[in-house]
Amino acid sequence: MKALVIIDMTNDFVYETYEHEGTLYEGKLVAPMAKAIVDKIARLIIKVVKGGTVSVIRIPKDHLNAFMNPELELKAAELGIDEVFMTGLVEEVCIYVNSLCFLERGFRTNIVKGCTAPFDEEKGREAFSELTGCGAKMVDDIPEDIKVILLLEDEHDENSEEIKSGAWPPHNMKGTPGAMTVKTIRNVLEGRYN
Repeated sequence: MKALVIIDMTNDFVYETYEHEGTLYEGKLVAPMAKAIVDKIARLIIKVVKGGTVSVIRIPKDHLNAFMNPELELKAAELGIDEVFMTGLVEEVCIYVNSLCFLERGFRTNIVKGCTAPFDEEKGREAFSELTGCGAKMVDDIPEDIKVILLLEDEHDENSEEIKSGAWPPHNMKGTPGAMTVKTIRNVLEGRYN
């Protein structure tokens, strides 16, 4: 079973400012090139959904490593997922860490070219060089037979170990509009994309 993995395509990572229920908010951890991949990921979702019945599973993460939430490993095993196609943010942080985690667990791990973005382009290239050295493959597209979409989305709060340690900039996304999937992708997932 194959899964499309979408990491951290949430308001606070993508938009400098965004609107939610009539209120304007400022993004707290915006990746400079994040907006450029929103429509590309939406097109991948459309391709997956056109293939028939698809399970969409959102798994919150309060660590860089999404596997710190045991639900990810349980769902992957329950669904028989053995191959993943990585998209989202941020190449040198969450894409890197989570790709390694999938590889370490024996998943065939693919990174979809043009559907990820870094904070820093050079560090993104270095991360991908390491990942390909570990067995990840860079692919131009996704196959037609993906049946699962995994949304792995940041829900750090001020009590997160990573925030307390200073390893990650202070932010509180848990339960805020900042932790919501960006509207374009959310609309595609809800079947309202034109």
